[in-house]
Amino acid sequence: MTLILCVSININIFAADAVPNEEINIEIEHNVAPIPYVDIYMSANRFKSYMSYKAITKTDSPQYLLQEMCGTDADGFRKCADRYVIAVGHGVGGQVGDCVDLVLANGQIIYCVIGDYKSNKYTDKSNLTGANGCCSEFIVDSKLLRRDIKNRGNIGCGYYGWDSPVLFIRRYNINYLLLDLGGNKV
Repeated sequence: MTLILCVSININIFAADAVPNEEINIEIEHNVAPIPYVDIYMSANRFKSYMSYKAITKTDSPQYLLQEMCGTDADGFRKCADRYVIAVGHGVGGQVGDCVDLVLANGQIIYCVIGDYKSNKYTDKSNLTGANGCCSEFIVDSKLLRRDIKNRGNIGCGYYGWDSPVLFIRRYNINYLLLDLGGNKV
């Protein structure tokens, strides 16, 4: 499957030599190349766990390199540009730095990037979910993580609409380790 983005822009121009206050509409259409993606379907579970980014210690790993590109938001979540950094099971495929969306049963989408992979010994036979049924482990700064989330251990309780099962993970063929944050190839 592919996602095709199309942008239409209307520009209003008021020309000096035109009839006064005459509006000239110019429509520009810009087609962006299709972005390939794959959907990985999950068993319905509302639980979304977290792990400390300090657990990523191997300095020559892609996980560590990605963390160097990330920042921590006001609630303690690690983010790469506008995407939450998460760990997933190897069954999701791809590689560290790939953009993924968590598509929830209520229609909400959580925009993420793969920051680490869960060990296969801690996931089910399909290497998608952990023993607690969680398919997405948000990477956080434990010292800054909101107290309500830390006490419950469930990211799903932290934001309106997030306490909904993940239906599928959409993995795009876009990788932050291969792009600068402006979207240009490095």
